Amino acid sequence: MTTSIDQTIAAAQEYIASRELHQALSLLSPLVATNKNNAELLQTLATAHLEVSALPEEHDGEAHAEKAYAYFVEAANLDDANGKGDFEKYLWLGQLSGGRDAVEWFRKGCNGLRKDLSSEDIAEEKKIELRKKLCDALCASVEIWMTDLCMESEAEATCETLITESLMIDSTHPESYSTLASIRISQQRQGDARIAVQQAWELFKSSAESQRLNQSLSVDGSDEVSQITALKNLTRLSIETELYDIAEDVCKRILSLDEDIAEVWYLSGLASAQKYSTSGDASTLLSAYESFQTALELTESNADEAEELTEELQQKIAETEAELSAKGVKYANGKAGGPRNGDDDDDDEWLDEIEDDE
Repeated sequence: MTTSIDQTIAAAQEYIASRELHQALSLLSPLVATNKNNAELLQTLATAHLEVSALPEEHDGEAHAEKAYAYFVEAANLDDANGKGDFEKYLWLGQLSGGRDAVEWFRKGCNGLRKDLSSEDIAEEKKIELRKKLCDALCASVEIWMTDLCMESEAEATCETLITESLMIDSTHPESYSTLASIRISQQRQGDARIAVQQAWELFKSSAESQRLNQSLSVDGSDEVSQITALKNLTRLSIETELYDIAEDVCKRILSLDEDIAEVWYLSGLASAQKYSTSGDASTLLSAYESFQTALELTESNADEAEELTEELQQKIAETEAELSAKGVKYANGKAGGPRNGDDDDDDEWLDEIEDDE
């Protein structure tokens, strides 16, 4: 019995869903030469290459990402010529591109999403999913306008238009408020930015609780990765708007998902250090020191961590040690007041020592 091309694509999509990515590539790659006009084949193959490129153990990730981009472009060109096809490839191309090209890909993807959302035949659960994708794409477009195209005369007005649409589509989308905060910071409207950050965090907390109750995080962990990326951005915005308590809380949320992210320990330390500079509370200085030390340990055990982060951590640790010494706080083995995982009695003992010194 001969397997049809549609059956093979369906089998490959199942492999992708179950994270058997190389099996998907093995199925589809031999078919490209004789099926160059099959947009679904090209898009599925592109998706497999893109997923492989993101695997931590993949040493040839850049090559897979380049292949993904090329196949997505071929699929998009076929869809443009035929006047049909779905929006996913355009959203991926927007993420893989930059500048005007990225904006144009996102525009096409958003148009497809708007068209699907206007259909009366879509179930409400599907509409919720499409609204999120549209809001994500609109926010991603804003990011392009605020970075690659920030010097264009229409950049600010375009950002306002895009974020307004996103908030109208879904007023409970946390990333929209993070994006709004970023816009307001760029406009030096610090008060409005702080309100947006606070709203984003409240919505993230509500969303996390809903996911916990419904156990709705994806099996392959992709939702978790997306959430961590969004929360890291919110942490930076919280620090920039001097909402240090929120920044610390966001870091705790991220570390409950993955405690081995050096950048998050660094951001946690940065929030605590900035908080200390305004409050003078020695306990926050100790928290900063502990976080910086943990981040440095993680960078030293992970060759993929950026060298710039290691250098920044070394500088922050030196500065914090100097401040601790000036306050008469003892630290040993690179740990202020005691080991990172010391027992509660030890913690109370060295905190009491600080209070006595003060």
